[in-house]
Amino acid sequence: MTIADLIAISIAIIISCSMAVYLGKRWQFWFNFSLTGYYQIVYWTVVIMTGVSIVLSRLSESISTYWLPLILNTVCAIMICSLFVTLIFDIGRWISKKRLKPQLTTKVVYILGICSLFYYGHEMAMEPSIVNYQVKIDKSAKVNKLRIVQLSDIHINDMTSSDRIQHMVDEVNQLDADFIVITGDTLDRRLQPFTEKGFDKQFQQFKSKYGTYIIFGNHEYLNIKEENNHEQDIINAFKHANMKVLKDDVVHLDNVGITFIGRDDFSSSRYDIKRASLPDLMMFSNTNKPIILLDHQPHNLDEPANLGVDLMISGHTHAGQVFPINLIEKLIYKNNYGIYKNTKQHFTSIVSSGFGFWGPPIRLMTRSEIVVIDVTFDKELPEFINFSS
Repeated sequence: MTIADLIAISIAIIISCSMAVYLGKRWQFWFNFSLTGYYQIVYWTVVIMTGVSIVLSRLSESISTYWLPLILNTVCAIMICSLFVTLIFDIGRWISKKRLKPQLTTKVVYILGICSLFYYGHEMAMEPSIVNYQVKIDKSAKVNKLRIVQLSDIHINDMTSSDRIQHMVDEVNQLDADFIVITGDTLDRRLQPFTEKGFDKQFQQFKSKYGTYIIFGNHEYLNIKEENNHEQDIINAFKHANMKVLKDDVVHLDNVGITFIGRDDFSSSRYDIKRASLPDLMMFSNTNKPIILLDHQPHNLDEPANLGVDLMISGHTHAGQVFPINLIEKLIYKNNYGIYKNTKQHFTSIVSSGFGFWGPPIRLMTRSEIVVIDVTFDKELPEFINFSS
């Protein structure tokens, strides 16, 4: 565990404990009860434990990979929903100048509010929308247009159901894709569920004209040093699932007249894997032809724009997953979600919110999605040029 990991965990614990203390005090008010002695110790122990449930779910994976993380992540989701409902009630009490009081009706509405918000958030996480983007590339190709279907951040783990993955495959197969691209974090932390639960066989069912391309995200690397979870193990499993793995690879697709670049993840250096620089990869690319870059994390959009990349497709951010994280991400990334266009340099960035979710099984003010990118080109190149008179 690195210093950065320890700092992140410490920040998460501080925020979680602060949320728990706030909720613990407000629950005592809104449900009009007070505890003393032993009961107060038990109450605050439970409250603090539920507050740090997201941290405990990560630490519990050495004990259980299904039931314990499932319970703890669900508890975390309920705590988040409780926080929003409690804030609304407290603001309502302040606006009403304390006329809003803890009574039976208030308590019932409070509980119904938490349940409703949890149900809504769970639906937003589990029921993906189809999001369409139109991209014009001012370069010639051998086709007039291409349809690229993007999946990202599926986060397959022991809690992932085969029905959900089959639904994803069926939805994608109805979209008439020329290419399917999967832009990282297909796995949550471990390869084992992908192979043992038969998800690799379900991925073989993907249908597209030119195939499925996949890159690594940061979560593919989290347990990369464990037995049967090494980098090559994951590559082999993805290949067995009929996907073309791009790790700092440049692929010239002569039949359509475009170039795909698939980068290794930004985090790979933390695991003693050296990621190639984009300028080095661009040396093997013809910038007169359309170049599509697959890069999990949408870092530094100026670099690909300056180097002649036409379209960059990313994920990683989850669009924040739960408000207000999306506002924080806007300060970090030039494009944290959706489409960004640099018209001066003819560059487009698309960032997906992802098909899956991480941690609590909810999304608030975001939604899981499958992305459809319809790309058109300046003009179609002829298949050949006849120089004979």
